[in-house]
Amino acid sequence: MLKERPALRAMLIGTALLLMPVTLGQIVAARSGPAVFEGERTIWLRHADAVAEWALTESGSGANSTGSERFDGEWDLVGCQMTVLGLSQVATRFPDTAEDYLPAMEVCLDWMLTPAGRAFGESAWGVDALADPAGFDSLGPTQAWLGYVGTALGAHRRLVPDSRYAAQHDAMVEGFAAALAAPVPTFRTYPGESYPADQAVVAGAVGLHDLALGDDRWSETLADWEARFRVAAVDAETGMLVQSLAPNSGARVDGPRGSGTAFAAYFLSFSNPALSADLYSALEHGRFLNYGGVREYPPGVSGWGDIDSGPVLFGVSVSATGFGLAGARIHGDRARWQQSWRTATLFGVPIPRDGGRWFLTGGGLGNAILLAMFTAGS
Repeated sequence: MLKERPALRAMLIGTALLLMPVTLGQIVAARSGPAVFEGERTIWLRHADAVAEWALTESGSGANSTGSERFDGEWDLVGCQMTVLGLSQVATRFPDTAEDYLPAMEVCLDWMLTPAGRAFGESAWGVDALADPAGFDSLGPTQAWLGYVGTALGAHRRLVPDSRYAAQHDAMVEGFAAALAAPVPTFRTYPGESYPADQAVVAGAVGLHDLALGDDRWSETLADWEARFRVAAVDAETGMLVQSLAPNSGARVDGPRGSGTAFAAYFLSFSNPALSADLYSALEHGRFLNYGGVREYPPGVSGWGDIDSGPVLFGVSVSATGFGLAGARIHGDRARWQQSWRTATLFGVPIPRDGGRWFLTGGGLGNAILLAMFTAGS
């Protein structure tokens, strides 16, 4: 996945667990959990309103300060992507809100398509990823991080089929489809780095194109890709997604992990729902004191937290848990969703903000991600 990526610096500050009374998360989650799962209008709109306001005033502002220009750029991009996805999902469930949320979505899309929005990718590759809209450059297939832009364009187009971004969206998806026909490991996020979860985002972008236009133009392409992807990137023993591959040999660089598996399960719901369901079912869940979440490593494997997983507490990854909310809602797993919601609420610390709801420890990125995850399946 993108380095420092949807990592959820956001929802997810491990020290909050030590600083907050456990009962606070339990009380808030008990009140809001069922309503959030069911898609209760008022509670969804409270969070969507806060994220939309953030997008209009702060998204793409370069406020992230990781010490790395690439990571700062990634965080800005993902914050906008998740904003568009989340607001689109809210507006899909409540169509009368689309007019209110489209301005925030388009502010994000406009920024994502500027040279500043993709500068981190150009810096890594040495070429502008959008200079060749057919999807290939001298280095090979389209850069896989562009799937984050493509999914945002597709989510917007579900609301506005004749979008002013339509021509660029069509060209981008043509490139993605061609790239998905290549051997799985060769589709890279950065030079020398191939992340199956990022390729799942690209597949999701192709699927969203079909959903937006109401056709199945890419169904055969996606079915063929899925068959090869399962062989190359899904661990046969655990059913989980391999975290990274060597782009030349296809050998595993990092084995099956919960964070990448949960992340991919969300995006594949747009393109390859059976694969999404299989990945979600493969996730290992853990519980502690009425809290629950997704374990980062498969049974018999242990490891520390890293930038992909976020903190790992009692074997549970906060990033995987946050992304797992989407899979649980999409695939109707109410019990595990509720357990994970308690954990997300505990770490997030929800507070009122400008008439909406904001998760204090999340910042703009974390709140945008959480909106996209808990509204998934709409």
